[in-house]
Amino acid sequence: MQKKVKNIAVTFSFLIALAFLVGMCVKMYMHPVATSDSERRPLAQFPEEITWESIVDRTSIEKFEDYSVDQFPFREFFRSLKAKFHLNVLGLDENNGLAVKDDYIAKIEPEFTDELVDYSLGRLQYVYEKFLKDNGGDKFVAIVPDKNYFLGKEYGYPSPNYDKLLEKVNEKLPEMYHINFFDVLELEDYYRTDTHWSQDKIGAVAETLLEAMGAADRVTGNYKENTLYPFYGVYYGQSALNPEPDTITYLTSDILDQCTVYDYETGKTSGIYDYEKFEGKDGYDFFLSGTKALLRIDNPNATTDEELIVFRDSFGSSITPLLAEGYKSVYLVDIRYVMPDMLDRFIDFEGKDVLYIYSALILNSKSFK
Repeated sequence: MQKKVKNIAVTFSFLIALAFLVGMCVKMYMHPVATSDSERRPLAQFPEEITWESIVDRTSIEKFEDYSVDQFPFREFFRSLKAKFHLNVLGLDENNGLAVKDDYIAKIEPEFTDELVDYSLGRLQYVYEKFLKDNGGDKFVAIVPDKNYFLGKEYGYPSPNYDKLLEKVNEKLPEMYHINFFDVLELEDYYRTDTHWSQDKIGAVAETLLEAMGAADRVTGNYKENTLYPFYGVYYGQSALNPEPDTITYLTSDILDQCTVYDYETGKTSGIYDYEKFEGKDGYDFFLSGTKALLRIDNPNATTDEELIVFRDSFGSSITPLLAEGYKSVYLVDIRYVMPDMLDRFIDFEGKDVLYIYSALILNSKSFK
């Protein structure tokens, strides 16, 4: 009798578990999740069309495998369990391409891809030849190292060859003056859960740039520190480790408070910092409202008529305000979001200084138009 009760209990438990699993799979099929907020990427969906040909060439099978992994019930729980098991139990140095050292999370890239770097530098070459070569201003280029540079240098993690990257930059843009600020940066100057640097930690970077561009004597550097919390960087969700969020420390001054930012896309004028954006999906968009094709910072208190054009990625959003005091106007161009051939419709390049400032991660991607 006792054995019969035990068998019934086991069978009943199995049927409940099976019914639950079937129910979750039905839910997964009927109500798939479109995007992962934690990973900041779209999730795979059920294959739109399954044919005999797509089964034979495995395209439908591969799409279904991606779909089943992305839409699996309690996926976030299992992602977190896997990450903590790999790092804390197995003692691995990384999980899904992310390394964690002293609470700093960074993407591991063993090497830069020549094809991607050549393409990116080729686009910058094109802009130089079309608009800058004969404009009369001074031209500068600076590369921002990723956190993986410091993990490799200080802790022996796999790191791409930055010397080779800088050599390529000099080779492709030989007429631009290369500003190197690697020596004034360290791992602690970056957010723990994000790719970007923290504005309050890059004063030495700003000074290096201003000195090289001949504008240091026009900038006081008298700033007040302000904070916003919590900031969930891009690696916060991707790591699945639920780390402590970062704090954004941003700098203000009487001069910066009076600067205005004109957005050529919307025709609207705002301030340097966008407090509403901090509450959005990416809190780093707080700086200059995030990804924008073309902006202009106007400084009504400028002691000069000189203007600067900054070709940049998102790293430029937080460093450029620290340069603004030294110029009458600073134009910010992101050629990931605007066709370079259109730029002379909005900017008169004649006589203006130009700064290229790009992160190594962006150069190692096919982001530019």
